[in-house]
Amino acid sequence: MATSTQEVTQRLPKFQEDFLADIFAQAEALKDVSLPYAPEQMAGLSPEQQQALTLASQGVGAYAPFLQQAGDAIGQGITTAQGATTTPTSYQQYMDPYLEDVVQQQYADIAEQGAIQQNQLGASAVGSGAFGGSRQAVAQGQIAGDVLKQQARTGSQLRSAGFSQANQLANQAAQQQLQQAQMMGALGQGAAGLGAQAQQLGVQDINTMLGIGGLTQQFGSGDFMGQSQIDIDRRNALAQQQLPFQQVGFMSDIFRGVPALQQTTTQAYTPPPSMGSQLLGLGIAGLGAYGATR
Repeated sequence: MATSTQEVTQRLPKFQEDFLADIFAQAEALKDVSLPYAPEQMAGLSPEQQQALTLASQGVGAYAPFLQQAGDAIGQGITTAQGATTTPTSYQQYMDPYLEDVVQQQYADIAEQGAIQQNQLGASAVGSGAFGGSRQAVAQGQIAGDVLKQQARTGSQLRSAGFSQANQLANQAAQQQLQQAQMMGALGQGAAGLGAQAQQLGVQDINTMLGIGGLTQQFGSGDFMGQSQIDIDRRNALAQQQLPFQQVGFMSDIFRGVPALQQTTTQAYTPPPSMGSQLLGLGIAGLGAYGATR
């Protein structure tokens, strides 16, 4: 029995084959392309952030001098308050050092007045002829007693007035010391408050600078490039690097989306007959011819 072999070859249209070959050529060329590396970058500290760090480092312990002043003032106030007390002898340091001189002068003045009275009494007794009598002696004794009493009263009054004045001065001094102690305590508290307020204001300034610095670090300012611009530049560089690959991919997508117009070529092959079949065929043909002649 004779057999036949059929070969079927399917081919794309010429323009599609050329298009696909061009895609393969471009992809092969991209394989050897050395692309620049686009590393991720991080923006450094902005000038405002650096200034904030400087302020922060300078502000550490800035309140210490205020606290020292507050402590000194309060300590001095405590010492002053402790001294603002009176004792039974506190008046002595406020006594007038010339009080005794005044007392002695008053004694002398009183004695002088008594002597004048004694002289007047003697002159009166001489005039009346009773000089040296008992009445003169009694009168003289009375004057002498009055002089001593007046001296005693005057000395007592002067010393009492001096004591009262000295005691009042001592109480006033103690009160002034107490007021001074309270003032020193208030000044100490004020200094501590100033230190705390200065520290708080410094922290607010630092936070403000950090806020401004954060915006500058993100978006940039002047010659300083922010993180956003760095990221945009990197994305642009990556997009530029990927553009050739995207173009090849786009062409490939186009090719995949176009229906293939396939051509079919059919080749048929019939093998030659065998020798036996040929002889058999010749014999049959001979018999046919012989029958026809008959």
